[in-house]
Amino acid sequence: MLKRLLIVLALCGGIIGPLGCQGSEIIRRWRVEIGPAGNEFCEVPKPKAEKAEEETPPPSEVVLRWAKIIAPGAKVTEWKFKSDRYGYRIYAQVNQEEYRFAVTPKGRLLALEYENRATNVKEQAGELILPGTKKSIAESRVPKAALKTLAEAMPNARVSQAWTAQTTAGLRYVIVIDKMAFYARPDGQIQAARLLSEGALDEVKPADKQLEELLGQYRERFNFENQINRLGNGPRSANGSFRYVVMGDSRSQWEMWSSIVKHIASLEPKPDFVINSGDVVSRGYAKEYYQYYIRAMLQTDIPYLVAIGNHDVGADGMAKEYRYLFGEKALNYYLDYGNARYIFIDNVTRVQPYEQTLDWLDKTLADTPNGYRKYVCAHRPPKNIEKWAYHAWDDSNSRTFTDLMTKYKVDEVYLGHIHAYSTARYNGVNYTISGGGGAPLHYYYGPLGNIHHYVICDVMPDGTVKQQVVRFYK
Repeated sequence: MLKRLLIVLALCGGIIGPLGCQGSEIIRRWRVEIGPAGNEFCEVPKPKAEKAEEETPPPSEVVLRWAKIIAPGAKVTEWKFKSDRYGYRIYAQVNQEEYRFAVTPKGRLLALEYENRATNVKEQAGELILPGTKKSIAESRVPKAALKTLAEAMPNARVSQAWTAQTTAGLRYVIVIDKMAFYARPDGQIQAARLLSEGALDEVKPADKQLEELLGQYRERFNFENQINRLGNGPRSANGSFRYVVMGDSRSQWEMWSSIVKHIASLEPKPDFVINSGDVVSRGYAKEYYQYYIRAMLQTDIPYLVAIGNHDVGADGMAKEYRYLFGEKALNYYLDYGNARYIFIDNVTRVQPYEQTLDWLDKTLADTPNGYRKYVCAHRPPKNIEKWAYHAWDDSNSRTFTDLMTKYKVDEVYLGHIHAYSTARYNGVNYTISGGGGAPLHYYYGPLGNIHHYVICDVMPDGTVKQQVVRFYK
């Protein structure tokens, strides 16, 4: 504690710190402290498959039987063990279709989800039925193939209720057996399932209706182009100095995320803008942006500019909700400010091929005005930085990306996806991961990195940037 306090006092002699010169303060249930930038430490984790084999037994036949019965043409590609209560996650794939089963060690099915990557269709019980479309039917009207599959999977159970329903994926037959609802296509293929107690029969409003009702009134305020226009072309100070903040992965813990927003808003001097490296919500649904992101952001008028994260992409993977709120050009865009160009790219969605995004990035870097510094923000880190490879972008795109960073002598790259604070220098370029905005932490980066945090970037009159890290301790 004394060492941290001395560091804070030393920093306060130069840069104006967010905590004055007090060293620490309390916000809600966290002690907030400031420290110097940089964290090269990493205890490289073992590959997930190796850890799973080492720490837990493989799934038994009684667990795997669900995939064999419901998706007989699919191949089990991966499994994970969560806990005795939540059991195994079994992933079975055929072509571009994937079935995901949650099964207890004793063989009780807890949930089934389906995704078709070719058509961007996802099916998850509880998030399918359109309001007012569920109609009760006799068991005799249920597709025979579905009944045969369920009889094989649950030979001692009987159908207690059945309906037809229009869903976000089309017409489905909803069959209740043993306190669980199963969703079947008209041809009888089972697509989704969940326990009734877990909201398996919940209804959802059409996506367009949710967008308009929940997000419509906030579009003008949060549109990235509008926020950039409000900033203007340069800082307010006479000498050209200004401050911005970098953070990311702010999903999953609203109290932490909203405390960070509140703390950033209290800084003196006030940041001109905030860079968020993505994953601002858990799944990218309209109600999440409304209840989680917007609810916290109404505390501040500081522009927040985001590089979309994999959790922000929405039900179809096409970021419809994200683009509705932040603008159609909110996936790949840039800001020129204070003799610097800040570029944000999408390396998580399927809206356009990554090759096109990297071509756009190449051109945008090449077109940067002479004398401007260059900063790039993306969500997933490049895989060729070894300590981040366990949770990163794919190989070929990562190499192209880092080659561009080196070619154009980018001053710094801001990243997320890994829930920690970690820094690296690769082929002459500085890379910073700031993923401590609220998501569950990764524990590979030591006491300076395994922490909820954000990064303050103070731009000096000569354009150089001095950084400080604001950490939140319980």
